[in-house]
Amino acid sequence: MADNKRPFLGLVIIAIFVLIVIYVPHFFEAGVPLMCIEDGNCQHEAYLESIISYIPGIIVFGFLLGVVVSYLYFERKIDVPQTDKTRVILSLLPPTERKILTKIIENGGKALQSEVSRIEGVGKVKAHRAVEKLVKRGVLEKEQLGKTNVLHLRKDLKEVV
Repeated sequence: MADNKRPFLGLVIIAIFVLIVIYVPHFFEAGVPLMCIEDGNCQHEAYLESIISYIPGIIVFGFLLGVVVSYLYFERKIDVPQTDKTRVILSLLPPTERKILTKIIENGGKALQSEVSRIEGVGKVKAHRAVEKLVKRGVLEKEQLGKTNVLHLRKDLKEVV
């Protein structure tokens, strides 16, 4: 359904519900007795008991109407382009970790730790500490390769970014 029709349809549904709530009691008033019978039974009490029996149905109908209207009004999923997801995820990280992950993502999800330590503004010690934090958090996996390590982005994260 077109986005501009959803609010209109929701307002129409709410208007119909309001009209039902306002005008249905008028149909029941036609059967309301004008005076009580004096033999001990009041017809007004019987009428009120019959009206009260409809209240749970009205509540359920109102709840279902609210579900339908909220379904029409609210988006179920916002599809964010892949590059925006990556940018948002990287923006949540400290600058050093952001630079390291950017390098790893640019290299297809893996990079040598020695390459990471050569990133401008990131030294060996800073790179080592940031990599250890990312490994500890489960963002990266570290595999030893000779005197250096190969850093892999976790498979499930590789699909996201």
